[in-house]
Amino acid sequence: MSLRQLNKRERMLALAIGVVVILGSYGLLRYQPAKENIESLQKQVLATQIRIAELEIPEESDEVVEDILDQLDEQEAEVAALKERAAIIENRLASRDSQQLRVMISSLAMETGIRIRSNESFNASPVTQITQASRNNSRQATNQPAKDMILPVTAGWIARMSPGSMYERPLQKLQLEGSYEALRRFLHGLDGLPWQVSVLRMNITKLPVAPLPGMPQPLSIEVILAL
Repeated sequence: MSLRQLNKRERMLALAIGVVVILGSYGLLRYQPAKENIESLQKQVLATQIRIAELEIPEESDEVVEDILDQLDEQEAEVAALKERAAIIENRLASRDSQQLRVMISSLAMETGIRIRSNESFNASPVTQITQASRNNSRQATNQPAKDMILPVTAGWIARMSPGSMYERPLQKLQLEGSYEALRRFLHGLDGLPWQVSVLRMNITKLPVAPLPGMPQPLSIEVILAL
């Protein structure tokens, strides 16, 4: 029977049934994958909850806690010892503008038979650090003054005590003359001063004069001291 042979009411009913079938098929195609995804996610959640419920968190024994506390006590003791040593060293350093220490060094030189040809402050090159500066959208490397920088030992002690270094100290350059024995007495005498004095560099050459019979060879000494 064709659609033309149906009356108006039967054609409307057939059209409605067709629409329902089409919508049902479309809904089934869209709903079934979503339903499967939901069921998969629910299974994953359930499996995760089971794993969490079965998870056992080990409890640290009292021995482990005691070991950690012992290590903390040892570290605190080491820090306290370092602070004590730092305080002792700091107390042995003269103030940066101390003239008394410079006078003591001059007096020691005279007492040990050393002649001071010159005694002046030594201006070491400041420590710098390379930074990247942006200018006209181009990056350029520039040297900027450093602050409290720790240089490697290979840099030398003069550089490590220069301005900008963490170990910065006033430096003094002395040009001396005297015998080897007088120089030895002078250097040992520096250790006996009330404040710390360190020899950072020393150059020794023979003076171009022949010594008198029975007298030691006079020497020219350039020494840089950290006060």
